[in-house]
Amino acid sequence: SALWWRRSPRARPALSSAAPPQMRVEVVNLEGRTRFLDLDDSAMLVSELRARVAALTRIPAPLLRLKFGTRDLYDAAVLDPMQLAAMPVRVALRLTGGKGGFGAMLRTAGAKGIKTTNFDACRDLNGRRLRHVNSEQKLREWEAQAAERERKKQEKAATRPAPGPPPLPRFDDDAHEEMLEATRRSVAEAVAEGTAAGGGAAGGSAIDDGAEEQGGASGREDAAGGRAGK
Repeated sequence: SALWWRRSPRARPALSSAAPPQMRVEVVNLEGRTRFLDLDDSAMLVSELRARVAALTRIPAPLLRLKFGTRDLYDAAVLDPMQLAAMPVRVALRLTGGKGGFGAMLRTAGAKGIKTTNFDACRDLNGRRLRHVNSEQKLREWEAQAAERERKKQEKAATRPAPGPPPLPRFDDDAHEEMLEATRRSVAEAVAEGTAAGGGAAGGSAIDDGAEEQGGASGREDAAGGRAGK
């Protein structure tokens, strides 16, 4: 301990003869396999670690991307032994390309000579969007023309012809029409048969009544003649 070194300074080892401290770094390659690299210097730069990883994976160093957690390791940064002991370094590949920003889009539009007339996204001196100001102006104009719209509506209603009577409902069904026609024929035939049967019975009764009346008259005549002979 430090206290023991103060009491016996001769027993303290020389710093020049001490072995350099080593640091083991856990590296996860592109295949997901874990490898360990023993670094001789704890103050090593990320560029040296990138060179060691390139020799281990046989991939050129400029194409490698070293990630520590959610952060990228840059070449000028110094490795921290405490952090590297808690989390591995993951190896990935760099991808070319990127996202163009709004400035690049404006430069492209200016180079092509494209002009816009839509300034609704701009703001006035009060900080309001021009689209909101224009919308309010259109709403006020629409409300001011309410009386004119009502007058035109009334004029159009006055010039419109009066509606006629509603059309009569029609029911077109051939089967229903045939059924009605058959019913009419059957009713007519039944009425005719009943009328014929009633007429024959009435004629027979009239003949019988006439014969009875004639017989009664002759009987009365005979009776009157007998009384005259006496």
